[in-house]
Amino acid sequence: MILNGCNFISERDFEEVWGAHAKPNGDLYFYNEIASIPPENVWTVSEGEELDEGGFNIDSNWYASPGIFFANALGYLIAGKPWVADTPDAIWYLDDDEQAREERRKDFLEQ
Repeated sequence: MILNGCNFISERDFEEVWGAHAKPNGDLYFYNEIASIPPENVWTVSEGEELDEGGFNIDSNWYASPGIFFANALGYLIAGKPWVADTPDAIWYLDDDEQAREERRKDFLEQ
């Protein structure tokens, strides 16, 4: 999936093909909960960092990067399929606003 000129794993593929998941209640994992998981199955979730001229975040999407990072981490996901060195980032929530993001999270929990 191409977004803003960059290649990403689509949100659907990330869940269906990679087996990416948060906790059963939809929350992201904390570091202490993923510390014993093989690093190749852990993804770090962060918010988009594109800023407008005033310094406000204009990218409300959430992205998952393969590996464990601490800077800008909102939390972590676990995937059944391990990543490799050239694995692109994934979209975790692709939404226009907070309300849409929350609705998508609720839909994910109901599946």
